[in-house]
Amino acid sequence: MRVMQVGLGGFGRSWAEVARDAEGIALTAVVDPVPEARAWATETIGLPPEACFATLGDALATTNCDAVLVITPPETHRALAEQALAAGRHVLVEKPLATTLPDAVALVDAAAAAGKHLIVSQNYRFRAPVRAIQGLVADGTIGDLTAVRMVCRRDTRTLWPPDNFRYAMRHPYLIDMAVHHLDMLRAMTGREVGPLYARSWPVPDSPYRHDPTLVAVMGLDNGASATVEGSWAAHGEETSWNGVWELTGEKGRIRWAGGDGDPASGDLTLERWGEPVEPIAPSPLAYPERVGTLQSLRAAVSAGRPAETSGDDNVHSLALVLGCVRSIERQDLVDVPALLREARGQAAAEPEPAAAEAGPAA
Repeated sequence: MRVMQVGLGGFGRSWAEVARDAEGIALTAVVDPVPEARAWATETIGLPPEACFATLGDALATTNCDAVLVITPPETHRALAEQALAAGRHVLVEKPLATTLPDAVALVDAAAAAGKHLIVSQNYRFRAPVRAIQGLVADGTIGDLTAVRMVCRRDTRTLWPPDNFRYAMRHPYLIDMAVHHLDMLRAMTGREVGPLYARSWPVPDSPYRHDPTLVAVMGLDNGASATVEGSWAAHGEETSWNGVWELTGEKGRIRWAGGDGDPASGDLTLERWGEPVEPIAPSPLAYPERVGTLQSLRAAVSAGRPAETSGDDNVHSLALVLGCVRSIERQDLVDVPALLREARGQAAAEPEPAAAEAGPAA
């Protein structure tokens, strides 16, 4: 599968290396308005200068590719993805799919109208412990799920350059990080969320302009409760990026303290009530992490079926993120299915936006 990538910021450059090395994937062109970024693609990735473009429009007009990877700041996702879909290309978007639910729904509709695949890179799903937990819950090993709890504590005060967009964005932990955990919650439990209530708070000594914290309580569609708690300005002991998970059912409990340094590791245990705690060794994945999302797109295109993290599925994960935003800002309970219905109505009523070109990538 031939792919073109839009966005060569710090994360975009690592994505270009993933795409270059992935089995069955050919990186044919890149797009970035910054000349230095395009020069990097020539020097490091090995693309000829004529395959490095300043605008997506120029790249689409002259490059033969099957799919476009959109690895740019979230506010640019909709316009760039719509431009690629309109040009007849499949699209993979780095999370989050969009910054608003109506934008996300509009993208899903645009992909359906174009007859093309739209998927979101939710790479945390493509980790062996996540797949193991998913299987244990699905096969009834712990019985009917009754409660889920996740805690993620990271100190990211100096993780990025001082001018990084995350330090100025609204709800940085929630929008840029908790989107992984909320998507993992859906993936591991196989459940959707009904009502939720969320709060955030400032951390005075952090560089974040807005609250880098979250606590959310959610009701799952089987009656279970889920709690997600996180911080990007933690003091003291940190968790891994995966967080620490506890899934409790009628027959037992699964615990996972996600590996630090190796996201596919960590302590994964199963406790059946009345029996000794049992360590679980997850089976390695053939295609983990971002390679897994790329191969998911490749398989979907080849088989003509929706990918696991299709835009249509991912709208539900984004609804949890933006439902938490609404709950925090209104200090009120949010009904997630109602929020999705509202977004679909807004997307259906709005005019089509003009296409936009990429800014520097994430």
